[in-house]
This record gives sequence, structure tokens and C-alpha cells, in this order.
Amino acid sequence: MSMQDPKFTELYQENYPKVFSFLLNATNDPVLTEDLVQETFIRALNKLDTFRHEASIIVWLNRIGYNLFLDHVRKKNPILIDDFEGQVIAEDSSAEEVEQKLMSECIRSKIQLLRENYRTPLYLDINGYSNQEIAEILNCSLDNAKIRLHRAKKKIKEILDDDCNMYYDERNVLCCSQKK
Repeated sequence: MSMQDPKFTELYQENYPKVFSFLLNATNDPVLTEDLVQETFIRALNKLDTFRHEASIIVWLNRIGYNLFLDHVRKKNPILIDDFEGQVIAEDSSAEEVEQKLMSECIRSKIQLLRENYRTPLYLDINGYSNQEIAEILNCSLDNAKIRLHRAKKKIKEILDDDCNMYYDERNVLCCSQKK
């Protein structure tokens, strides 16, 4: 199979957004993410004959991408920080949409405070991956994946309890404000 093969093109188009989203969560750098995604698909193309169909193709692709990310971290050892500067809330957004976006940004920034081995399983869980798929992507046992996810949820709850005041406003919209 080559990059020009319609089957590869279909595989790429169907899975690119998921792989990009997964890796962007890890890197917080769109340029680096794009490089990792491209390398992920190049490696997948070169190793397609080794895909055993024991897991879904997206789990396999995310595993390749995750390994590339870990290689990058080992080589460069970058500091991964979440940066919301430059994100825009549309002027015609409703108050609920604005509040939801602000809360999402707040929670995302709190998730970024987690160690990587907790942050990744939590992100995968939030995005609908099963515990088995999380274990396969992280190349760990199912029990280990469950433990990491449990600890991540416990830690994020502690962070939110320490840092945030959660309340419903007069419109019954869940809101969050920083504790002083």
C-alpha cells in the first residue's frame, strides 16, 4: 500500500482528526502535533502488514503516535504547559456558551496539572475510550489502566476542590470561579 492508495487515503481522512486531537492533548503544541501525526501515519503505512486487528485501528494509530510523543519527550524534555491565549469566544455566543467555554478551559488547565501518566488516561476516558483501549494505547495491563484512571479522577477532583468554587447561577448554568 502507498500513500496514493485510496484505502490509505480513507484511513488517513477517517482517523486524522482523532489522532491529532489525542496528540494535541499531550503536546499542547499544534506544530509539534502535526509533525507527530504525519510521522504516525508514515509509520503506520510502513507497518500496516504488522497490524493484527486485535484492537481497533484508531487504538493502534494512537499507540504509534503516543510512542512517538514519548520519544520526543525523552529527546527534548520539553515543559508541557497549557496556553489558552489566543482562544476567542465569538461575540454572538450566549452566556451559557461563554460560561461553558470558560469552564472547559479552566478544567482543561487543571487536567494539564496532572502528571502525564494520569493526564493521558483521563483524556482518553473523557473522549470515550474503553478501559481496554486505554490499556492498549498506554501499553499497560487493564488493571494498571484502571488504577491510573482512578487516581487521575481522584487527583483532578482534589485540584478542583482546592482551586475552584462550583455553583449554579440564576439561569441554572453550572459556573466555576477561582478560590481566592
